[in-house]
Amino acid sequence: IFISGGPMLAGEHPDEPGKKIDLISVFEAVGAVKAGKMSENQLTRIENAACPTCGSCAGMFTANSMNCLTEVIGMGLPGNGTIPAVYSARVRLAKQAGIQILNLWKKNITARMIMTPDAFGNALIVDMALGCSTNTVLHLPAIAAEAGVELNLEMINRISEKTPHICSLSPGGAHHIQDLNRAGGIGAVLKTLSSAGLIHGESLTVTGNSVAENIAAARVLDP
Repeated sequence: IFISGGPMLAGEHPDEPGKKIDLISVFEAVGAVKAGKMSENQLTRIENAACPTCGSCAGMFTANSMNCLTEVIGMGLPGNGTIPAVYSARVRLAKQAGIQILNLWKKNITARMIMTPDAFGNALIVDMALGCSTNTVLHLPAIAAEAGVELNLEMINRISEKTPHICSLSPGGAHHIQDLNRAGGIGAVLKTLSSAGLIHGESLTVTGNSVAENIAAARVLDP
């Protein structure tokens, strides 16, 4: 079972209360300083506020993209993709992962039983729905190759053409991983896509249950 450190919380703009900022905000501020539109003092204030906690960057960047897709593939427990690093729920998830590893061993459920072509198909569908990092095109085929599954660019293009983009997350949008977690997490995304007939619900996961069983009680808490 894969268990990540989890995403960090977004920061708050030091001069605009209520406005969330993250790593990209710092990059943009650096550009603003170089363009003469912002002072170095303002840049420092943004830099000090943008990444306020431990964990991977707050937006849908490479680490969080792969955390989410690992959950979708079935190799991470529900919540792995979106529970923030600083939440007690992340610590509980880590303990649950250790317990579940022993359960999988007893049931003789292996990684290759989980990482099937359908599982990777689910991952690509959620990749497009979330607007994940383009680096997933490097990581997913590499993981698939280890699992003996073929995953090529033609398949990625085909899935991209039929999958709706339903989440607007940084760096492409204003929301962050903590917002996705609050709205129901990856389970809610899978449930939404499944209702449109896009998800292979019979795929096995590390819970010992199928994707369909895992998301039976999932729901969108904030559209």
